[in-house]
Amino acid sequence: LERKASDARLRLLQTQVEPHFLFNTLANIQALVDTRSPQASKVLASLIAYLRAAVPRLHDTITTLDQELQLVRAYLDLMQMRMPDRLQFALRIDPAAKSLQCPPMTLMTLVENAVRHGIDPSEEGGRIDVDVILRDNHCLTRVSDTGVGLQPTSDGLGTGLSTLRERLQLTFGGQAQLRLLEVEPHGVCAELEFPARWEHT
Repeated sequence: LERKASDARLRLLQTQVEPHFLFNTLANIQALVDTRSPQASKVLASLIAYLRAAVPRLHDTITTLDQELQLVRAYLDLMQMRMPDRLQFALRIDPAAKSLQCPPMTLMTLVENAVRHGIDPSEEGGRIDVDVILRDNHCLTRVSDTGVGLQPTSDGLGTGLSTLRERLQLTFGGQAQLRLLEVEPHGVCAELEFPARWEHT
């Protein structure tokens, strides 16, 4: 019964993540359309292709880091089309970590947060680095950006990160940790650590 209750809670949290992510992405497309950007049609076509791949996975309670990284790359490609002179990114993953399990939208939440709160508000933009490392039977994930950094007006973790923390708690119990660290001279590093569980186990 406890397991069923946890699964039900996890699915409820997933349904909260979906519209949050989709509305943010569509708002970015709308900005291109409003400014009559020639990129709008191309970005919209990429978004449609991305959603075809992403939406079916959103209803699962578990996915793999490899699938997450595919979505992250597609999302960052879209964002780079929207602001080509203001966003650079790099993705580095330990090959042994690709089949590790995690809740859907785990990496996406961290990356979207970096774009929305770090790169977007910065006039000069910045860079996002995603690193996934397997160490001592734990997965260490870092999403760092060179954006505006932690703002004094921000209230706690925000909805996206608070929901992610609860989803991680339901999936891994107290074994998952999410930390936000300031990066000098400016920027944020979201560091996530959780137990290594492979897809076939």
